[in-house]
Amino acid sequence: MRPVNPQHFYVTDWAAADPACVARMETMMAGFGRDPSEVRVIGEDDIEPLVRENDWVDLNIRQGRLPFTGDPDVVFNAFRWPTPEETQATIDRHSILRETTSYTHIFMRMLYGCMDPWHFEDGAAKRSRDVCCWSLYDLHSAYGCFHKCRYCRRGRVTTLMLNIEEFLEAVDRLMADNPWQKVFRYDVETDCLILEPEYGMCRALVEHYAQIDDRYVILFSKSDNVDFLLDLEHNGHTIMLWTLSTPTVSREIEIDTATTEERIEAARKCQEAGYTVRFKMKPIIPVRDWRGEATEMFEKLFAAVEPDNLSMEMLFFDSVDELEELFDMELFEPAFIDMMRAHEASGKMTDRSHPMPDDFREEVYRHYAGEVRRLSPHTRLSLCAETQEMWRRLGPVLGCSETSFACNCSPIAVPGLRAEQVRTTEDGYAEIV
Repeated sequence: MRPVNPQHFYVTDWAAADPACVARMETMMAGFGRDPSEVRVIGEDDIEPLVRENDWVDLNIRQGRLPFTGDPDVVFNAFRWPTPEETQATIDRHSILRETTSYTHIFMRMLYGCMDPWHFEDGAAKRSRDVCCWSLYDLHSAYGCFHKCRYCRRGRVTTLMLNIEEFLEAVDRLMADNPWQKVFRYDVETDCLILEPEYGMCRALVEHYAQIDDRYVILFSKSDNVDFLLDLEHNGHTIMLWTLSTPTVSREIEIDTATTEERIEAARKCQEAGYTVRFKMKPIIPVRDWRGEATEMFEKLFAAVEPDNLSMEMLFFDSVDELEELFDMELFEPAFIDMMRAHEASGKMTDRSHPMPDDFREEVYRHYAGEVRRLSPHTRLSLCAETQEMWRRLGPVLGCSETSFACNCSPIAVPGLRAEQVRTTEDGYAEIV
């Protein structure tokens, strides 16, 4: 695993009662370079006092606004598989589960072992909010991340589910119940590569999906920790997906992640080992000379890798004040900040998922698309979680539409999928035509 140094280690008593979980925890502690005796066993009644003692009460705050430094605390854990009635009883017993909201609430449910190992995205609901995306299930076995991206909320505490074999059995049941979903992404709530191979989840997923004829798993990351993957038998059923940012962003904003160049080199290694590789330019942050930096990024990318597809999504934030709290304003052209202040003052900055003006987002996307077409004319390129208006403007440039595009994390995005093979149903599902 990558060198990290958490201050505190805990293990829930239900995980500590499982020998397989204990063995995996001991392997991970060796990877951390720490002794298992440092791990404190906690029961259900210990969690709420621990949350308050360690200031995990509000995890909804982005890391760029926090004085927190160092690596997140670690809670070794296990899924408990409660019934809905048992989950409600747990919520009734513990006020922290009733008081918290948003990401903090989801994290707390995971901490108590009450979360499913996936969540469902409702495509119809997204489209009703003018977000062009599809229904799908995303897989999770951890919440919290060792990267320190200033726009993210995941960096103060991590809980890891160690009952991997039971996780895979649950995923098999999910797939059996949902034959329409061919591709499953793991894991948007952590960075799945940082703690490998000691954790063992990525290897387990690669080898598990290698045995399934018509399903694929996506490993989603900003890390370059891929050497453990290179000799695994994946049978073409694991897709490697990196978020890729420009050099300044990877170094100055996405703290402790792999740099632009390191992510590309990791992708080159994986492609050489037979994996399908994809990139999501997310979030695009228009720092000074964003055009030149994008050109540099794409030239390095296409010199090393032939990606299966690419997608683009820009940074979202709530206000210009938040933007100024998150980042060093010297990273941006004054004209960009002036534009955002004027946009906010006009009362038009009402969509928190797309706070930058339409004309500016279009300008950025057109530059990115132009560089992709210049360097690799046949690479499939799409927008990610964008509006119908942006699709109307850019669909002809991208050669696809808001209802028919080849996204890198869609539920049907098997390797080689083309835009014309995709359609969107009225209830927000994607279908292969």
